Amino acid sequence: MNDLIDRVAVITGASRGLGAGLAGAFCAHGLAVAGCARTAPALVGGARTLSSAVDVTDAGAVDAFCAKVVDHFGRIDLWINNAGLLEPIGPVAELDPAAVAKHLDVNINGVFNGSRAFIRHLRTREGGGVLINISSGAARSAYAGWAAYCAGKAAVDRLSECIALEERAHGLRVHSVAPGIIDTDMQALIRDCDRERFPMVDKFLDLKARDAFSTPEFIAERLLELAFDPAAATEEVLISLPRERS
Repeated sequence: MNDLIDRVAVITGASRGLGAGLAGAFCAHGLAVAGCARTAPALVGGARTLSSAVDVTDAGAVDAFCAKVVDHFGRIDLWINNAGLLEPIGPVAELDPAAVAKHLDVNINGVFNGSRAFIRHLRTREGGGVLINISSGAARSAYAGWAAYCAGKAAVDRLSECIALEERAHGLRVHSVAPGIIDTDMQALIRDCDRERFPMVDKFLDLKARDAFSTPEFIAERLLELAFDPAAATEEVLISLPRERS
């Protein structure tokens, strides 16, 4: 963990929430950080940061962003596919198919596009890399009202496992990480749901009342350990992070 100043990380969905928190924490650890979102994120770090407005559902735009990062920093060591949506929330019978299609485009195709761009970069150079796809406990446990989100995150888990099988020989280590509960705008959206749309809302209201959250900084530390600390390295693809203890 002492040579992170030589590492380059990409974070999608870096304009707010977990993505913005990861970007700030990574910069504090000395990494060069490239962040993208639909609106270019405001990253602090001068010559050690790069921000771009990128629609992750546009494969060409993601490829161009990857090339821009490599041109600027010389390489990419860690790619985190974090961009994602929670809505639409509600029973399947009442969901708008267009909203579901948009959700799956971001949460599945966006991860596919980022993974593909990073894989292609790694195949052009010596040395390995680490791909982290942000998943969720909802990938592994169903929630009424979250059909789109659960399905999309489950797809991210399977996609990550397939990539690990395909690319291990090329030096890529892949993890699909469920980071746990973080008090972001997404959590506020969950708590604003009525019980007809999301029957489990009381669980998240209770988490807020108990302040039972992990911080982005805690998640960042765990992801950096997973990516770069030899003592924490594992070939396990599906990872669930522990909750931060106060």
